[in-house]
Amino acid sequence: MLGTEKQPKSINFLEAVYSPNDIWSSAYLWLTEVGKYLLIFVEVVVLGVFFSRFILDRQNNDLTEQVNSQVILLSNDNWKKNAILFENYQNLFSDIRKVRMEQNINSLVISELISGIPSSLNLESFSYNGNRVSFQISASSLETITNYETALKNNSDYYDVKFSINKDSTEINVVVSFGLISSADSK
Repeated sequence: MLGTEKQPKSINFLEAVYSPNDIWSSAYLWLTEVGKYLLIFVEVVVLGVFFSRFILDRQNNDLTEQVNSQVILLSNDNWKKNAILFENYQNLFSDIRKVRMEQNINSLVISELISGIPSSLNLESFSYNGNRVSFQISASSLETITNYETALKNNSDYYDVKFSINKDSTEINVVVSFGLISSADSK
């Protein structure tokens, strides 16, 4: 009897009567003793994931209901009108900021030009583009027009002063155009 070991004699039926010698027997014993604890551990993890899924689904449903209620609130017509109104206000304020920071303010120059016209002349139209100014004036007397022309031509702030005069039966219509010498040019 080569290769066999002597088996101990025992009445205890729970103990192994033989000791494993090959790899299959060792694997079987490991599976029955250690594997059953691994199986129990895996089942506990699976049950934990299964029950946590109920909790996560409930939270997801609560969030979905909350988002849907906010979507309904935002889809209200008054809310949409107010959103458009405030967006327009924001655009307006950004345009005002851009104009305030980047655009030259010409109101002082324009008020000086208009206040420089004698009261005996009637201003019909006014054009200001860059450094070029154009007036359309009507008057009843040629003398006031020549005085105004002389004053413009003698002013060092203006250049290339041109007058075009048309006479109707009762009124004299004049188109005046000239260039402005800016304060940056005179320095």
